[in-house]
Amino acid sequence: MPSTSPDRPAEAVILEGFRLALAELWASDRLLIKRGLNEASVAHRLAVYLERQFPGLHVDCQYNRNSRVEESTYDFPYMSRTRQRDLRRNLMRQGLSEPEADAATGAVAHAYPGIIVHLRERSDFNLLVVEVQVKGTRQGWSGEHDAKDKLRRYTLQGSEGQFRYGLGLYVELSVNEAGEEVTVVEEFRNGERLERKD
Repeated sequence: MPSTSPDRPAEAVILEGFRLALAELWASDRLLIKRGLNEASVAHRLAVYLERQFPGLHVDCQYNRNSRVEESTYDFPYMSRTRQRDLRRNLMRQGLSEPEADAATGAVAHAYPGIIVHLRERSDFNLLVVEVQVKGTRQGWSGEHDAKDKLRRYTLQGSEGQFRYGLGLYVELSVNEAGEEVTVVEEFRNGERLERKD
């Protein structure tokens, strides 16, 4: 890693790097998607190809640290132990049983981003966060709704944003019955999903 910070790439450059990495994923690892292997396996391979597109930056999977926050218990899901206890109590007051409240709190507190492109230990260089879904493998926080919710939170800007990623991408991959590759990509900026312009 160079001692000086690289220039922040334009969004068009980030999207082109992602497109090239995705093409390499399909060319090299189509079988993982076709067989519906674990999303973490597919995300890891995509991260390898993203790393080639962004030299000088860090590409990490399931990263669990937010360098913007001083508190040692305050990691990537942006929920300290105190806030986790408060959420659990509030959920139980709303009628959830203790096991249900524990499960819901755990799902929020341990939801790390699939892939990020950033500079470690810098909060001002969070470029890209990617959530990968392989059709047919959804479970828990891996579901489409929850993945998109994470992207909204990770891209939120201003005083409300804890992570302030410039761009979030929801990526759904599958191979249909005809053997064709199917890719759905949705973009998120500032906590909002962008409408498609097809």
